[in-house]
Amino acid sequence: MKRISICLVVLVVLAALFGCGEKPGEAPAKPLARPFEGQSISLIVPKLDARLIRGPILDEVENFQEKTGAKVRVLTPGWNETIEKIDESLKSADANFDIYVVISMWSGTLLSGGYVEPVPEAIKRKIDWDDVLPIYRNTVLSWNNVAYGLPYDGDCINLYYRKDVFANPEFQARFKKKYKYDLAPPATWKAYRDIAEFFTGWDWNGNGKPGYGVAGNRVKGDISMLQFFAQAAAFAKHPDDPAYYFDPDTLKPRINNPGFVRALQVWVDTLKYGPPGMVNFAGHDVRNSFVSGQTVMAIDWADMGVHAVNSPASVVKDKIGYSQIPGSGEVFNAISGQWDERPNQVSSISGNWTFFVSKASKNKALAFEFAAHMTSKALTKKLTAISGTAVNPSRRSHFEDPASWNQSGFSTESAKAYLDEITQSLSNANVVYDITIPGAGEYYRVADEFVAKAVNREMKPKEALDRAAEEWEKITERLGRDKQIAYYKASLNVNR
Repeated sequence: MKRISICLVVLVVLAALFGCGEKPGEAPAKPLARPFEGQSISLIVPKLDARLIRGPILDEVENFQEKTGAKVRVLTPGWNETIEKIDESLKSADANFDIYVVISMWSGTLLSGGYVEPVPEAIKRKIDWDDVLPIYRNTVLSWNNVAYGLPYDGDCINLYYRKDVFANPEFQARFKKKYKYDLAPPATWKAYRDIAEFFTGWDWNGNGKPGYGVAGNRVKGDISMLQFFAQAAAFAKHPDDPAYYFDPDTLKPRINNPGFVRALQVWVDTLKYGPPGMVNFAGHDVRNSFVSGQTVMAIDWADMGVHAVNSPASVVKDKIGYSQIPGSGEVFNAISGQWDERPNQVSSISGNWTFFVSKASKNKALAFEFAAHMTSKALTKKLTAISGTAVNPSRRSHFEDPASWNQSGFSTESAKAYLDEITQSLSNANVVYDITIPGAGEYYRVADEFVAKAVNREMKPKEALDRAAEEWEKITERLGRDKQIAYYKASLNVNR
């Protein structure tokens, strides 16, 4: 009798597991509830050219919703409107956004105001926090040595050049005769200027048109200021001093010291070695100019690598060489007030995009789940090798398999060279990143305005930067100097 009872129990269990008792036409048993059924979050990310940054987020929403039962609302206003909406949301009694996807220059207000939830240890484990490169973990993702951001995009600025043109024996001989040293990727801004001059105004590309030396951002109102500060670092970011834009104890601006003035002079002077209209070049203009064979060098974010091999207009493909942005043989020491004669190579990780979860979110677990999904090792590795995402490498694993970049048009050899150069830039201990304190947008707008006056020959570089420094002081006074000093020190992630 006991044996029969046991058999019946087994049959009941099997029927429950395999649906043997279902009649034809009956609906199958409901699946287990999805973990975030009925919950919803909202996310804000700006609308950029094409589908940059926001595109992959929109692509992932449907699958994420299906898997979790959640609702994810994505708001994509324009660039300036995004900043306004973020500011408005922070003044509201209710949380308007659960997730902010922002460029690093916007993070200061969020972090300094205590609006962001620290990243839980469980989420760090979920996204493999140790896989994220230290240069990002310890700077743009952290504030006062506490992790608040999840890494979506890792940005660094590099030099791109035509390796086939640099290797031309005739050009090498002519260059050495004129400048008395070998033609090679420029290690200093002086060499950069010489090479730019040499290749401007004649048909080195063999297409019947005069070529030019460089392509670079210059247009006012775009993100050219990020490029300017990256290039100024060789002269103004001392390797023994973590501060760059301001004195950390007084918040007195450093942007009009001799290092920045020299950098602005280079910024203005090299404009004449670019294509006509370079004064109005934004990032896409730089990329298109270089990949079409118009210029022999370009300075850009890592986006250039994928665009150059993937764009239908590209005539360069595997002809591209990769190098760090030029350095200097001397650097201004803002503490001593003197120039130090020493080689100074500085990397810039300007422009990174990060996921922040609002402290006021009513569904933090869901918000972190979506943020972790978008910043995961697997998804970001896929996105970095796809053209048109603007998601660039930020993890050790992004550099492990050059062959995976073949999908974008890279040869494995070219992909390895591209990744090796980014690795070298990201291994540099001397690095600058964006202003990440409250008022960053205002500081940048002022710098942009006066640097543009120097570019347009309305002011001398020293005069323009003196005026910018005066305006920076006014911003600091209005926002509160003591507060801004504390925020700047916190943003440096150093104990002073």
